[in-house]
Amino acid sequence: MRYSAQIVTAALASTLLVAPASAKNAVMVPLPDKRIAVISEGDLESASIGSYTVALYKDDGLIDYLGGGIFARDGSVFDDSGKPRVSFADITGDGNAEMIISKLTAGSGNYLDVDVLKLSDATVERVLNFASDTKKDLLIEAKRAYSQQDQSLKKP
Repeated sequence: MRYSAQIVTAALASTLLVAPASAKNAVMVPLPDKRIAVISEGDLESASIGSYTVALYKDDGLIDYLGGGIFARDGSVFDDSGKPRVSFADITGDGNAEMIISKLTAGSGNYLDVDVLKLSDATVERVLNFASDTKKDLLIEAKRAYSQQDQSLKKP
């Protein structure tokens, strides 16, 4: 009996060591091209700072994983009701809508840390990060920030 308890304990411990950390607040978001993105924050991280992931899937069956990305966050991707702060707009001018994710930072300032993500067939690339606040129009701010970034990259 003593040996079987040790075997069970060892099996449980090894399962915990190889099991991936789960994510909290995982939400499916339909993309403009009919694919699905799953957005989540790390389960073992603080609510106010850490990372978030965007995983791309072929459809809402979540069987055909296409790719994704992991990004640092300062603030929460989700509002108080659990909805992600996500919108879509063509910020780069290439005719394709980028994903705009805003994170509300902790504290009393209502500051937003905003990422503009380009979604390709199998990758998610951050093309812009900027700071804003809850009173400004994020689409106008994103286009302005991208234009400024683009102009600074073109300077010799």
